[in-house]
Amino acid sequence: MSVNVNLNRCDGCGVCVSKCPAKVLALKEIQQEDYDRLGMFGKLKIKVKGKSRAYVIKASACTQCRKCQINCHERAIKVG
Repeated sequence: MSVNVNLNRCDGCGVCVSKCPAKVLALKEIQQEDYDRLGMFGKLKIKVKGKSRAYVIKASACTQCRKCQINCHERAIKVG
């Protein structure tokens, strides 16, 4: 089972976290090594939207309901 968050697309809104019944995701401050890998657009989102981003914290708990993926307005999450 894999849940992937594209940090270049994620804007840290938290909808995925609130929709996940298994609590697979959490909002956390972006880690420096992840920030360093962001493209120009991702870094701009940090400046505009803040430093919180969705991170997978319990991938093994994922039930593949895809509620996180379906509700992500940035299309930053892929389940599968």
